[in-house]
Amino acid sequence: MSEFVGIMAAPVVAALVLVVMHGYLGGHVVRRGVIFVDIALAQVAAFGVAVALYFGAEVGTDAAWFAGLGATFVGAVLIAVTRTGGHKIPQEAYIGIIYAVFSAAMILVLTQVPHGSEEIRHLLVGAILWVTWSDVLKTAALYAILGGLLWWAHDRLTLISSDPELACTRGLRLRRWDFLFFAVLGTVVTSSVQIAGVLLVFTLLVVPTVMAYRRGRIGGVQQLIFVVLVGLLAVIVGAAASYILDVPTGATIVCVFGILLGAQVAVEALISARRSS
Repeated sequence: MSEFVGIMAAPVVAALVLVVMHGYLGGHVVRRGVIFVDIALAQVAAFGVAVALYFGAEVGTDAAWFAGLGATFVGAVLIAVTRTGGHKIPQEAYIGIIYAVFSAAMILVLTQVPHGSEEIRHLLVGAILWVTWSDVLKTAALYAILGGLLWWAHDRLTLISSDPELACTRGLRLRRWDFLFFAVLGTVVTSSVQIAGVLLVFTLLVVPTVMAYRRGRIGGVQQLIFVVLVGLLAVIVGAAASYILDVPTGATIVCVFGILLGAQVAVEALISARRSS
């Protein structure tokens, strides 16, 4: 037990820090109906990191972080300007295109990097097992600053996410506020993707929020509490399972989240069938 705590304490705390921030942002993403924006921005950040690796940097260094951040800001601009309003093409289509193009670009870049296939795996599933307490503290400090910015903009961002037409009538410029939101999301993703990988970052953003919505906890403190509790359960169970089975921690946590969501759907379906019979 003491060995498990010694090895897994920092990774578990890091994952929980990610859960809190992604849990808040996930509510906005789901309300906006742009479910894959996080994985798209994560992939854009991964492309930026890949470019840094091509020029000799290493994952986890300041150079890689700033390269990922710069690429993510480009992605934030692209996503902000593709808000389609009343047009027939949904914004999700553009987000999917951004994801596909930057995924292909990342692969092309990393094929020119020594051990490129290993770096692709790293960027997809992360290396959360090797996170240090220094990484945890730096990430928590950054998220605290971004959390203050989100708190300042909370009412306006919530209105835009819930009712963009009403936001327009109140004089809010959607693309400017969209860029602010996606820039914050991109900054969060840039930090978390090098720790947790693209797949876990996407899962942390979407799955707990979807589970909260299925329970009717839409917005507010109740949703965030539910998200944090679900994340706490998935992270601890996933970390324990990865330790026992000696398999990658990030991928295991993703699978645990999937199992929890599947169990929730199955239980709700069973309860509904019993009530209707």
